[in-house]
Amino acid sequence: MNTISVNTTQSCFCGSNFDFSCCCQPYINKELAVQTAEQLMRSRFSAYAIGNAQYIYDTYAKSSQAEQSVEDIGDWSKSCVWIALVIHPLANSVNNATEQLVEFSAFYITNNTLYELREKSRFILEHGIECDIEEKKESTFNTQLKQWRYIDGDIIAHSELATIKRNEFCPCNLYPTAWQSKKGKKFKHCCGK
Repeated sequence: MNTISVNTTQSCFCGSNFDFSCCCQPYINKELAVQTAEQLMRSRFSAYAIGNAQYIYDTYAKSSQAEQSVEDIGDWSKSCVWIALVIHPLANSVNNATEQLVEFSAFYITNNTLYELREKSRFILEHGIECDIEEKKESTFNTQLKQWRYIDGDIIAHSELATIKRNEFCPCNLYPTAWQSKKGKKFKHCCGK
């Protein structure tokens, strides 16, 4: 298991207003299973923010994993500073017990440019086996747990919002759900470090 070396008393990266240790960290560390598609969405964002590519890969649906690699996910997550997540309410949602949609905006910075990625993501509840191979031989089907997994998403917008100068206020100050402390810091002393 990958242990995360992050200040666990800081606000969670997903913008929930809970400490990281009480919110997404137990999911990322595989100490708890997510109960909803939104929890999975939030924990995946937090995993991007801390660079835990393995968790992101592991939470793809089995049908989508073949198109992914842990290395590519890690490169993408490390090339960005993930500053805020906003979950949007869904009108006329067709969410059901085994498939759900979550619409979100992820705000991130790369190459001194602020971006918004807005996506409507599809999640599915599928079987995942938590026991090792020897235990499986002697166990029954009941040991299989259903777990939420990310299938894919429709990108609604992927927008360049602003170019940030080093002496400007950090854009994380603009987002109430940003996990950084908002102390009016300049970009070069905050997300631009």
